[in-house]
Amino acid sequence: MPTALLSLFAFACGAAVATYLTVNTVVGERVGSDLLASLPYFLLGFAASVVIWLVAGGQLSSLTRFGEVPWWGFLGGVAAAGALYATTLLIDRLGPDRFFVASVAGQLVVSAALAHFAWLGVERDPVTWTKAAGVALAIGGAALASTRG
Repeated sequence: MPTALLSLFAFACGAAVATYLTVNTVVGERVGSDLLASLPYFLLGFAASVVIWLVAGGQLSSLTRFGEVPWWGFLGGVAAAGALYATTLLIDRLGPDRFFVASVAGQLVVSAALAHFAWLGVERDPVTWTKAAGVALAIGGAALASTRG
């Protein structure tokens, strides 16, 4: 699949994240609990993941391969739960634009560090001055786009 198409798909994923996290904040306001708002998100997400896996031809025998995952590989779910809960609080207080600028900045910095040091099993991709400048420009551009006034 061409890189441009994959990048467009990644853009759509980012749009979906911005949408569902904002919606989850509204759910928290309606049910009166930011923490409770995450429950349907994870339950429906789990159910949808199982259905997608089965439709894509998932084999029950492949479930045994979870035993090959390092212990820290399962912390993603814990981190996602914490991040989702924090998101429902922060979007309400910062607004979606400022929240996502800070969130994207964190993603850019940490993903560059993960690749630079080849942490968590990712392929090594050293930070160069051009990559660092690109990260800085992306963060700066996002920050400018979220200013009020």
